[in-house]
Amino acid sequence: MKKLVILPVLIFLTTIIYGQGRIRIASVDMDYILEKLPEYQSALKELNARANRWKAEIERKEKEIKDLKDALEQEKVLLTKELLQEKEEEIAFKEKELLKYQLAKFGPEGDYILQKEHLVTPVQDRVFNAVAKLLKTAKYDIVFDKANDKLGLIYTSPKLDISDKILKLISKEKGKEDRVKKNKERKAKQKEKQSEAAKRRAELAAKRKAEREAKRKAALEARQKQREAKKKKAADNKDNKKVTDGEATEKKQNEAAVNKDRKEQKSAESHKSNKAKTDENTETYGKQLTPEQLKAFEAQQKKLTPEQRAAQRKAEREARRQRILEERRKRKAQKNKQSDDNHKENNN
Repeated sequence: MKKLVILPVLIFLTTIIYGQGRIRIASVDMDYILEKLPEYQSALKELNARANRWKAEIERKEKEIKDLKDALEQEKVLLTKELLQEKEEEIAFKEKELLKYQLAKFGPEGDYILQKEHLVTPVQDRVFNAVAKLLKTAKYDIVFDKANDKLGLIYTSPKLDISDKILKLISKEKGKEDRVKKNKERKAKQKEKQSEAAKRRAELAAKRKAEREAKRKAALEARQKQREAKKKKAADNKDNKKVTDGEATEKKQNEAAVNKDRKEQKSAESHKSNKAKTDENTETYGKQLTPEQLKAFEAQQKKLTPEQRAAQRKAEREARRQRILEERRKRKAQKNKQSDDNHKENNN
């Protein structure tokens, strides 16, 4: 606890200030103020919890040493000098360790003092800052702490006590700090929400972009496939056209050849028909007859009636027609065979 002044100094200062005119004196009770502060009580509670754990550990060690001493007292008569000395050294070592632990936790520079300063000092600083601020506004000449026994004060008027004013000022400052803290937390949360919203928007935008890119890529691939299909179809059509044109040309050539063959065959048939007619006439009328025989044949023909001559000519025509049909069937069969052979060659 801070010590503001001691009694001789107060008396000396009061004498000097009083000689200069009216003085303003106030008192505070630091113990009362600290007891009313929740943060001080919370820090003190945490510190006491730690101290209780340390005390429990000290008590456990003390009991362990006491048990060792009691056991040694009972077994002393049974132990050799060497064993007795060993037991005593063990107990002395544990007592030394216990003392070291007590100093480390509760000594002048132990953990209790250090952690008390660490936990309590921020609260005390808040109190002293409030006192300093009140001194500036109220213009007190002297302020002393009633909780400080070293001042040797016997009595102070309650009218001089400004402890409640200090508490109100601390509460007000604490309220401001809490509001500032809440505003910072609210802004941090708002910023975090905005960041999360921006992140979600960015993720959504990226997702939509990826979807558009996927659709565009799919559309490009579809168009590419369509173009390839069209190119393939065009190539197939071109090949088919070439084949068709080739087939048509070949067909025309075949037709021309067939027509040529027909003409040749027709010419040959005509020639053959004429020859056959001549042969028939020769057969009918005989081979090269002598003039006497020819006269006799003609005389015989003249003797035939018109009906007999007509029947004879009809029989001759029917015989020629049958020969021509037979020759046409042979040529047609030959032509079909040739066409099949050409078709097989083209397919191969």
